[in-house]
Amino acid sequence: MKKILIGLAFCYAIIMLLACENQLTTPEINNDNNAEELKEVTFSVIHFDQTLRQMGVDADTRATLSGNATYLKVALFVGDTKRYEFAQTSTDEGFGTISAQVVPESYQMVMIASKEEMTIESLTNIHPAGSKLNDSFYYYGTLTKANLETGAVAVGLDRMVARFEFQTDAKPAEVKKLTLELTGGSMTFNAVTGLGAESSTQTSTFDISSLADNASIHCGIYTFLPSAEAQVSVKATAYNASDAVVKSYTFTNVQMKPAYNTYYNGTFFQIDGSWTVTINSVDWNTINVPYNLNSL
Repeated sequence: MKKILIGLAFCYAIIMLLACENQLTTPEINNDNNAEELKEVTFSVIHFDQTLRQMGVDADTRATLSGNATYLKVALFVGDTKRYEFAQTSTDEGFGTISAQVVPESYQMVMIASKEEMTIESLTNIHPAGSKLNDSFYYYGTLTKANLETGAVAVGLDRMVARFEFQTDAKPAEVKKLTLELTGGSMTFNAVTGLGAESSTQTSTFDISSLADNASIHCGIYTFLPSAEAQVSVKATAYNASDAVVKSYTFTNVQMKPAYNTYYNGTFFQIDGSWTVTINSVDWNTINVPYNLNSL
């Protein structure tokens, strides 16, 4: 019996030794041939190419991000595939400069700086993360391997939105809310074309209940335009505290251009109201057009 136990123990020892030998000698998977070398690259915003003053912000033509944008995103694509995305907010140290590690190769690059967070689904589908579109800027182009090997990519941004700006005469005491409904713009941006991806209707609501009686109402709505020369319609509606309509009017054939501010300033609440339409360009050339509510 003792010999049998010793024999079993010996066999067990041989089996365990073979098992351990197999574990120790099994080669590990070698990824050296598939390893991709990462390169530290700094993406930085050097300026806005278009004046911010056209949007009612008192700033120089070549302005910094500070105070003008809250979110910054960089996305790198190979074909239709998004390979990298890097994000930053204005509370981050060094806002406007993003350092990241990427594999040096050729990419299509898009950078978005905005006041509301934007989602980059693809190069042709960029939209607000929420329901509101605000002032936004972008860059789109090809980033070569040589660009990345330098370790620094400096980017100038162009405004990607158009804005309808609305200012009225004295607000009646009963008016507590105003909406702007814009039809013919878009909430989706195509970075490749630099235009809106589709036509839609957008609505912005403004709570003006705290605005002093007889004060002027001044607000605006941003949009992406599906063409370089677009005509949209904008319906302005004022409501009282019970959400009953006090005054409503639809402005038709409103001329808008990407990166331009179309400014409507007039006597909205007067029965015989007339309007002056001013379209501000990048270099502040203006077109003044009379717009009489009674003549349309």
